[in-house]
Amino acid sequence: MQPDTFFNTWDSFLYNYHLYYRNLSQKGKERFMKRVESVLNNTIIIGKEELELNEQIEILVVANLVQLTFGLKQFWLYGYEYIYIYPDEFTIEATGQTVGGSTYNNKIISLSWKNFALDHLRPKDGKNISFAQYALALIRTVLNGKRFDLSFGSYLDTWFGIIKKESANKSDMEAVNNLSNNNDDLAFVFAKCTELFFEKPELFKKELPSSYAHFCLLLNQDPLNITEDYAYNRKRLNKVTLKEPLPPYITRNYKYKTWHWSYNLAFFGFAICPMILYFLTDNILINPHQILTTIIAIGIVFAVVFYFPLKKAGLYNNPVLLLMNSLFGISPCMITLYLILNSMYGYPSTSQISRHKIASYYQTHSIRYANGISTTFNFSDSFLTDYPKARTFETFEQQTLRVATLFNGVEYEIRTGLLGLPILINRKLY
Repeated sequence: MQPDTFFNTWDSFLYNYHLYYRNLSQKGKERFMKRVESVLNNTIIIGKEELELNEQIEILVVANLVQLTFGLKQFWLYGYEYIYIYPDEFTIEATGQTVGGSTYNNKIISLSWKNFALDHLRPKDGKNISFAQYALALIRTVLNGKRFDLSFGSYLDTWFGIIKKESANKSDMEAVNNLSNNNDDLAFVFAKCTELFFEKPELFKKELPSSYAHFCLLLNQDPLNITEDYAYNRKRLNKVTLKEPLPPYITRNYKYKTWHWSYNLAFFGFAICPMILYFLTDNILINPHQILTTIIAIGIVFAVVFYFPLKKAGLYNNPVLLLMNSLFGISPCMITLYLILNSMYGYPSTSQISRHKIASYYQTHSIRYANGISTTFNFSDSFLTDYPKARTFETFEQQTLRVATLFNGVEYEIRTGLLGLPILINRKLY
């Protein structure tokens, strides 16, 4: 179906049977519907125990998932490909427990249609099996560490600390009683709060105002803000006296990420950069010893300076690991990039042309040249003594006992490169 067709087909259905959708603006409804269609196209919904599904059931089941993640950029539950719908409560084989919903560590979310339907018909009782299971799945996408909404994952621990602290100071309250039995279980607390958040947001806000406000930030939505498509509004939420004021933004944290792009730098620094640097030194007047020394110095400085900021961001908690990555990954890549940029352009105004008389030479076998022999000149004024590659030429077609007698010397043109290092623009024998 085209997006417009899908919207036109299901708009009136969701308007009649989904309260959250009903309060959205036209633009909000279109955004919601696009997400419903996207999840439907990428999730397999299976009826179990001979339950016959129809499109209305599938739309409602997916709509609650979209409601939970409506404020997040990454709105899919990545890693969960199947939603099983049972006609009634079902038994988990591993435990023998009869439940109305179950969520595996990945792949599968299971729901009882009877429980789902009853909860859907009672939207204000504080219980909703689909919200609870989707919330568990959302937490597990973070704990699995591969792909999840980074803002959500970055703020999850902060919110959990806030609600544990606030609920510990409360007693004899409905919202707190729902959490008290397992208040150290992140997934359980988040699932219970999700049910309260969408079913009894007024109670949640009244009894746990700080936790509610930060939960709005965590999910980037506020179910009480029905006039603005449930948008998270920091100023509005901060008007309530909060023990923990809302931050202006969420600082990214990679604690739960199993991969970060910087982890690949070690491969490039160790395997790719040496080859690039070898050929770059043909034209850039810098020798391997200088490069190696600079790599070691920058690697050590980087590890010392950035250890605590990176640790705070959830990266490189082990200082030895950071040092190794700095020396073999980050620093070589930085130096290679710097030299590549430097060699891209030489300022004409800095051009220096000079001639240098040949004093002696030596020849070596080299795989870089077609005939396997290269000639390196030494100059009478010791020019470019530390840069033998700049003094090396391919051997000549007619060999003589004294190559040096064929030429007086070499003329060089050297300019300052784009980032300040001298680069060899041209050279010729005369």
